[in-house]
Amino acid sequence: MPVARVAPAALASTFATSVVGAATYALLALTHSGDIAADWALGLSCGAGGLIGGYLGAHLQPRLPETFLRLLLGTLAAALGAVYAINAMR
Repeated sequence: MPVARVAPAALASTFATSVVGAATYALLALTHSGDIAADWALGLSCGAGGLIGGYLGAHLQPRLPETFLRLLLGTLAAALGAVYAINAMR
C-alpha cells in the first residue's frame, strides 16, 4: 500500500494507544502505592515532537518519491530492530 494511505492509520493507532496507556498509568498511580506513575514531562515532550513531526511529514510527503519513503521506513525499522537485538544481548 502507498505510504500516504498507511501513515494516517499508523499515526491514529499510535495516538489512541498512547492515550489509553497514559490513562492506565494515571489510574494505577491513584490506586496503588509505589512509584508507577508515568514520566509526564517526557511523555508530553515526545507527544509534542510527534505532533510536529506528523505536521511536517504530512506537508513533505507529497513532495518526496514513494521509493525514498519506503526505503527510509525500512531502514529505520531495521535499525530499530538491530538496536533492540543488541540491547537484549547485553
